[in-house]
Amino acid sequence: MAADSASTRPYRTAAAYYHARPPYSAQLHSALVAKLGWDGTGRLLDVGCGPGVLALELAPAFGEVIGLDPEPAMLAEAQRRHGADSIQWIEGRAEEMPGLGLGHFDAVTFGQSLQWMDRPSVIEIVFSMLRPSGAMLVINHIPPDLSRESAQEATPFIPHGLVDEVLAQYGAAKPPRPAAWERHEVVIGRSPFGGCDVLVLPGRRDLVRTPEWIVENQLSTSYAAPERFGERLADFQDDLLRRLRHVAGPKGVFLELPGDTEVLIARKLESADPK
Repeated sequence: MAADSASTRPYRTAAAYYHARPPYSAQLHSALVAKLGWDGTGRLLDVGCGPGVLALELAPAFGEVIGLDPEPAMLAEAQRRHGADSIQWIEGRAEEMPGLGLGHFDAVTFGQSLQWMDRPSVIEIVFSMLRPSGAMLVINHIPPDLSRESAQEATPFIPHGLVDEVLAQYGAAKPPRPAAWERHEVVIGRSPFGGCDVLVLPGRRDLVRTPEWIVENQLSTSYAAPERFGERLADFQDDLLRRLRHVAGPKGVFLELPGDTEVLIARKLESADPK
C-alpha cells in the first residue's frame, strides 16, 4: 500500500481551511424542500461530506443524517465544528458503501464530490440504497462568466488569473479536466436512474473576501493543500498575500462570485420498497 501523501490523501491537511469555500445558493435548502417534499423525517446520506457543510445545511429537513467521507481529518473537522447530535460521521469510500451497513435512504447527496469517484459504480450503488421515490442529488457551482459581470462600489473581483499564476510558480497548478470527461448527467443517463432533472439556483452575490481569506480558500483544495508546498508553504502564503494586497484597491477586499448552484436530481421510480 502506498504511503500516505498529498497524492493519496489530498484533503488531509486541507480540512481546516474548508470554512473559506464559497457557499451554495442561499435558496438551496428551501428550494429542495419545496421540490422534493422533505418534511423533517426520513434519512439523508451525504457522500464525500468533507467537514459536513452540506449535511449540516440540509439536516433540518430529515430525521437522520449520515455524512460519509474517506478522510479522517475531514470527519474530525466536521465533528469539531458542528458536532450535531442528528448527524453521524462515518469514515469510508463511496465504493465501499454496500459493505458498511448504512441501510436505505430517502436522499443521497454529492456536494462537489462525485467527480472523485468511480461514477458508474457509485451511482448504481446509490440507486440500490434509495427507497422508492427517493432521490440522488449532485450539487455543484456553475462557474460565472466574469467578463459579463460588472463590479459594484469599485470593489474588484478576485483575480483568479493572478492566483493561478502564483500557484503555478509553486508547482500547485489546478490540473486540467481529462479530455474524455463526460458530464455527470450523461453518466447518470446511462445508469439505472435513466436521467435526471436539472435545477439551477441563483448564486450568492454578496460575498466580500480579504486576501487572507482567498489564500485559505486555495489551501482548502486538493491541488493546493498545505502539505503539497512542503517547506515552501510560508513562502507561497506570503507571496500570494503580497500580490493580492497590491491589486486589492482602496478597500483592500475583493468580490467573490461562486456562480449559480446546479442541482442534478435523479429520482428512483420503483415500486418495490427495500426492507
